[in-house]
Amino acid sequence: MKMGHKFLNIGSGEDYINGWVNLDSNRSLKADKYHDLNKFPWPFKDNEFDKVLASYVLEYLDDVTKAMIEIYRITKPNGIVYISVPHISNPFKWMELGHKHCFSYLSFGEWHNNKELYPLFEMLKKKIVFTRINFKFLNKILNPIINLNPIIYERLFSGVLPSADMIYIMKVRKDIRFQEARRKYMKDMGTIKKHNNLKFIIET
Repeated sequence: MKMGHKFLNIGSGEDYINGWVNLDSNRSLKADKYHDLNKFPWPFKDNEFDKVLASYVLEYLDDVTKAMIEIYRITKPNGIVYISVPHISNPFKWMELGHKHCFSYLSFGEWHNNKELYPLFEMLKKKIVFTRINFKFLNKILNPIINLNPIIYERLFSGVLPSADMIYIMKVRKDIRFQEARRKYMKDMGTIKKHNNLKFIIET
């Protein structure tokens, strides 16, 4: 960790990272802070962290949107957020009884989904992770192919070739101009969508 920089590992579990602030709710595990992530606010100041890692934790929470807004609050402007979660096609996602959510390529970073978050984060990278433990050679072949067109994959092929995870890397944007531009874009796109729908209804 660079001098003066502060990193947070949310829901650290058994993956304690030296040099980071590790947060978990299970007091039987090693952590630096203990807190229930379903209870807000989290025990951190505004703009406290340069990087936040949420690795396989969002799927357990009651309200992902509230958690993301809390991540936004405690992360510095232009700080980076790393998220890994189960992909919606993962056949094992509901075998873990604690799982409450699964995620797709469009869950974050799109103007028409989860609109509360769109003005707050800039998507730097996202990808579907195929991942097979027993047939590792397939990972090198299919991961690049799936991510050539993730939308087509999810709609047509994910039922046959399910993937394991989603990875998102986002930048926290607290500058007003960025947020206003994002909100204007959502409004404009929403107006176009409504106009096209109305036109279709009238002409049908």
